[in-house]
Amino acid sequence: MKEYVSNEEKLEAAETGFFNGGQKLYFWAIVVSAVLFLITGVLLWFDDTFPRWLVAVSYVLHDIAGLLMLAGFVVHVYEGTAAQPGTFRSMTEGTVTEEWAWTHHPAWYAEVTGRDPREEYERAARRRDERERALDESEREQDAREPRVEAKPPRPPSR
Repeated sequence: MKEYVSNEEKLEAAETGFFNGGQKLYFWAIVVSAVLFLITGVLLWFDDTFPRWLVAVSYVLHDIAGLLMLAGFVVHVYEGTAAQPGTFRSMTEGTVTEEWAWTHHPAWYAEVTGRDPREEYERAARRRDERERALDESEREQDAREPRVEAKPPRPPSR
């Protein structure tokens, strides 16, 4: 759970389809808040028709619904831009990379491509490790070919 919340988990759960749990939670939070906002708004609009205690409770519920919507929106914008690289592109262009799809929505990726997202993740991890090893080896070879230069300590300024 800690890895998921701190965004350290590399892959979503295997059953994550087109919408993940956070997206579904946001949807229902907005639906419930909007209904609550509408009902309490009507009560506030026609405050002389309803009992005073009901209108007073409506003020509090209306504010809570508004704050819930606002908080959800802020989190939604953050998750859609800064927290998840590649997400903003999906909103503006309507497409995602295969890596993004198998990382964030494995069940949807498997449904669309017919391939196992875990295998794709393992294959990408192996390719990344091979590139890192090759780069390290290349840097060691380059360091071995370059002559070593001894650094002399700086002289104190003359008076």
